[in-house]
Amino acid sequence: MTNKERIFLAGAELFAKGTYDSVGIREIAQKADANSAMISYYFGNKTGLLREIFIRFKQLLSFEIRQAVEQARDTTELCSIFVRKVIKNARANRNIYLVGLRELNRDSAELQDLRTELVESNWEFFYANAAKFKISGTRAGSGRPIVLTGILGLIFSDYLLGGGDCIDQKAASETYVETITLMLQLGLPGYWA
Repeated sequence: MTNKERIFLAGAELFAKGTYDSVGIREIAQKADANSAMISYYFGNKTGLLREIFIRFKQLLSFEIRQAVEQARDTTELCSIFVRKVIKNARANRNIYLVGLRELNRDSAELQDLRTELVESNWEFFYANAAKFKISGTRAGSGRPIVLTGILGLIFSDYLLGGGDCIDQKAASETYVETITLMLQLGLPGYWA
């Protein structure tokens, strides 16, 4: 593992356990077993590191959104595939998802461009494929960030509020996925109509 990747993973872990504001450069460097100057070298500063973590989150989430849209035949299947894919991906990339989900809701100027890009690029992709799902429009309009955040908040409610107990336990995970999927299947088609 390179120094850059160790710093990246240490930052993601510390930001996930605490918050961006509560973690210092020295703490990240110590966790990564690196010199704090290396953080500046690779990322510019702590905000640069946070941006890189959010970019990775954006890439991971966008990939799963696109895969779900491409694989689903209807909105019911879209909800099911999407929830399963992002929960599986979040398990494999726990800290990155926790940081990304928190920062998606945080109104920081440092990430505004990345949040906007995440929302807009995925909405554009979704609507480019909307005919496949017999969707003509939504009530989203300028509220797209709120809609996307609401959907992700529902899917990751256990992750954000409960520490991931259901998502991380195999026995509870399937019930969790089925429950969230059903909630989306019952609610989203009416919203899209």
